Amino acid sequence: MSDIYKMPPAFLMVKKGATTLFVKDAYKEIILRMVFDTEFLKNRNNDTTNIKTGRSSYLSIPATENSKERFIIRNYKHGGLFGKFFGGVFYNENRPLHEIYINEIASQKGVPSAEVVAITKKRLLGLFYTADFISKEIPCAVDVLQFLKESPTKVIQESKKTIIHAVAMLIRVMHDAGIYHADLHLKNILLKRDSSGEFHAYIIDLDKSFALDKLTIDQRIKNLLRLDRSIVKLRWLSNTTNLSQKKPRLISKADRIRFFKSYMLYSNVLDKNWKKYVRRYHSHHALHKLWWRIVGLS
Repeated sequence: MSDIYKMPPAFLMVKKGATTLFVKDAYKEIILRMVFDTEFLKNRNNDTTNIKTGRSSYLSIPATENSKERFIIRNYKHGGLFGKFFGGVFYNENRPLHEIYINEIASQKGVPSAEVVAITKKRLLGLFYTADFISKEIPCAVDVLQFLKESPTKVIQESKKTIIHAVAMLIRVMHDAGIYHADLHLKNILLKRDSSGEFHAYIIDLDKSFALDKLTIDQRIKNLLRLDRSIVKLRWLSNTTNLSQKKPRLISKADRIRFFKSYMLYSNVLDKNWKKYVRRYHSHHALHKLWWRIVGLS
C-alpha cells in the first residue's frame, strides 16, 4: 500500500533530501522548523526541553517559547531481541505511517490517546531508514507502571479500584472501536488525575496495531492476555527484587478479576458469560517467566 493511499486526510507529505515528513496540516509550520531547522532545538532553553524515559529516552519540548503545549519526539526502535541487533533501523516498511493511520482511526472513534502530529522518515542506504514519531504530550500523565512504582502505598490502595475501572473502560472502548493493540502493556497506558481526583486513562504506542470492523471475543481475550502478561511480570518481579521490600504486592489476583469484570460491563449491564470468559483469560504465563529468568530479570 502506498504512502499516499494510507496517509490520513489531515496530513500532508513534505520531502527534503533524505527526509520525508508526514505532518498534520495544523502543525505544519512548527514541525517543519523542528525537523529541518538544525538550530531550532539547539536554541531551546535546556530548562524547557526535557529528556524523559519510557521503553527508551525521548524528548519533551514546548511547541513555542513559553507555551504550555508540548510535543513528544520518540525515536522508533524495534522491541525485544530483534531490537538488540537492529535498534532503530527499519527496512522498506510503512510501519511509522501505519501508526498515525491507526491513531487517526482511534481519534475518530473516541478512543482516548495522545494526538499524533507528525512522522519523520530518514533514508539511510537503499530501503533502510530510521523514523521519529511526534505527538502532543498529555500534561501530568504517567504510565501505569511508573504510577505503581513511584506512588505511596496509601495512594495506590485508595485509588486502585477507580484506576482499574478507568483502564478497563479504556481497553473496552478501544476494542469496541475495532482496534487490537499489538503491544498492550502497563507502560503503554497513561494515567492522569484531574482536579477533582478522578483518574483518566489514555492508550499510546499503537505501532503494529490494527483496526477491524469488529473484534471477536477470542481477539479480545488474546489482547487482554497480553496486558495480563505485563501485570504478571510486575507481580513476578516484585517477588524477585527489592521492590517487594518497599511495598506490598502491587496488583493482586483479585485486582485482575476486578479488572476483567469491569471490562465485561457494557451499558452498566454485566455480560452473563463473563465467568466463562475469565477462565479463558487466566494464564500463568509460564514460558514468559522462563524467558525473564534467561534474560536476567530475576
